[in-house]
Amino acid sequence: MTVRTTKLTPSLLARKILCTAYMPAPFGQGERLIFLGLHAMTVVKVIARHLRMGYMLKDVERCGNGYRTDLILVSPSGRRRVSEVKSAKEIKEVHRIQAALYANAEVDEIAVSNRNNDEVLDPRFVQDILKRAQLTRQLFTQDPSAATSIYTPHHDICGMCANVACPFLARPNASAPQMRARC
Repeated sequence: MTVRTTKLTPSLLARKILCTAYMPAPFGQGERLIFLGLHAMTVVKVIARHLRMGYMLKDVERCGNGYRTDLILVSPSGRRRVSEVKSAKEIKEVHRIQAALYANAEVDEIAVSNRNNDEVLDPRFVQDILKRAQLTRQLFTQDPSAATSIYTPHHDICGMCANVACPFLARPNASAPQMRARC
């Protein structure tokens, strides 16, 4: 039996690492435009901050294998940094996980950036996430139905999940105790 790799974008894979049953909620066109505007403003702030620190901007929204890396910068010492830009006020675990998934041989460090700061990820954290990503992909490849029925509530993603079968999401008229994450 041949095992094929399941293709998941870093954004979706980060959420699947936290809860394999996660299903993204629909994103309306109006919400998408607001998100894109906030993201663009944050990208400008992150670029300006890095330029003030002496970084050179090498690339913006570089396309990868089914994904886009937000920023690629080079420090005054020559270190290459990938910066995953988030418009959120606080950097969350799911953001760190997504950024770690952009690791490759051409990058010396990975950061998650919002409008106020840059959080450089520890290389051990990145390696741990890459291992977890491999295991998550394996699970989806070997037993997709089991993978989509493992419910793991997590405050970073439950508020954006549309999996109606999840016992942890609050629904009207449900009789069981429920949890609704606040993101």
